[in-house]
Amino acid sequence: MSDDARRDTPSKDARATDVKELVVVVGERLQRRSDEIAASMDTAIESAVEDLGEPELTDMLRASVEGNVATILHMIRNDIPLDRIQPITAATEYAARLARHGVPAAALRRAYHIGSDDLFNQMFAEIQQLDCAPDLKLELLHYLAGWMHRYVDWMTRVVLEAHEEEQLALLQQSENVTSALVGQVLSGGTFDAGEFATKTGYRLDVSHLGAVVWIEGPAQGADQTHTLAAAAEALAVAGRGTTPLFVPVDRRTAWVWTMLQTGATVDVPRLRSAVQTVPGLRVALGKPAGGVAGFRRSHEQAESVRIVASTATVPDSRMVYYGEDGMSATAVLARDLATTRRFVADTLGRLAADTPAAERLRETTRVFMRTGGSYVHTSEELVLHRNTVKYRLHKAEEERGRSLSENRLDLELALHVCHVLGRPVLLRTTGRPSGR
Repeated sequence: MSDDARRDTPSKDARATDVKELVVVVGERLQRRSDEIAASMDTAIESAVEDLGEPELTDMLRASVEGNVATILHMIRNDIPLDRIQPITAATEYAARLARHGVPAAALRRAYHIGSDDLFNQMFAEIQQLDCAPDLKLELLHYLAGWMHRYVDWMTRVVLEAHEEEQLALLQQSENVTSALVGQVLSGGTFDAGEFATKTGYRLDVSHLGAVVWIEGPAQGADQTHTLAAAAEALAVAGRGTTPLFVPVDRRTAWVWTMLQTGATVDVPRLRSAVQTVPGLRVALGKPAGGVAGFRRSHEQAESVRIVASTATVPDSRMVYYGEDGMSATAVLARDLATTRRFVADTLGRLAADTPAAERLRETTRVFMRTGGSYVHTSEELVLHRNTVKYRLHKAEEERGRSLSENRLDLELALHVCHVLGRPVLLRTTGRPSGR
């Protein structure tokens, strides 16, 4: 390039200076129309985002828009970097108010993008009217587009954080109120059923299914409240109940009640399927019961069988139901595993071994005794040939070391406990009870 050509081509620094000078010019022109610009942005937002149209919120929206417009124009006219600006009070207060009115964060985010688009269109119109070279206008447009993008990115993060903080505060407040009211009902204290229904959204004059839900496994310190709340909703759907009453107890445990139609039965297989979809989820259910007394009783029953789901290694026992035959007795035995292991070992002999072969014999024997000693029903339920059933029962007697008819009640109970709890009550392959 010749020296004359170099002299005719502005340096990068000179171009940058020209752009910044023009930014100030655009800023000054926009400042003179600031009220008009704010009104235009406000109209664009209200028209596009329905959630923000509530009369109580419109004045705060206008204050937030005006605050943003004033801040943006002040910054571009005075070349102030973003890290030197404090969040706009009207904007953060508006975000908190939206949270209190139940307006989702997505509506707030959308409002900022619509408002910034409207303001950028105003900037574009002013750039078009400048008396300068087209390529300089293009650079100016590029500069302001990038600046607006950075501003909106920063400001949306600020207001969304304010929205989330307010949501968390409201949730905590609601949980505290709900927890206190539930505590009054469970303790038998004085309470008003109408106030309970208003503040919790849950009625007490219906049939209730109480549950305790918790998460076991890795990451025990993590807050599992959202996972448990979603699981409670899924269980309510699977159990054909209403929106549940959800009361967090700690970071990984919650109490749950759902309203059922009077006379409704609990579909245990369907609920177990729902539980299996959530890693680490454990559920203990009480029986459906009506009224305030039923609200308490179903919860007490769930708490009483919770130890079974906590102790068991059998997949199906991740969810236990107080109404299942033998479950309440199993819960009592689970509270003293050392004694229960000795009982199982004394009652079953080698049949209590923790091996696949012994498990097959136990299951065949358990079903045989539960069906009243019917070879036909046992073979149908287990999908086995009748001769296979007879062979397994004979082998079970050999492993037990005595007839299946001897101490029949103890035998049925021991088999049931093994079926529900699994390894914690079985003999290790050494022939000694695990844990002895």
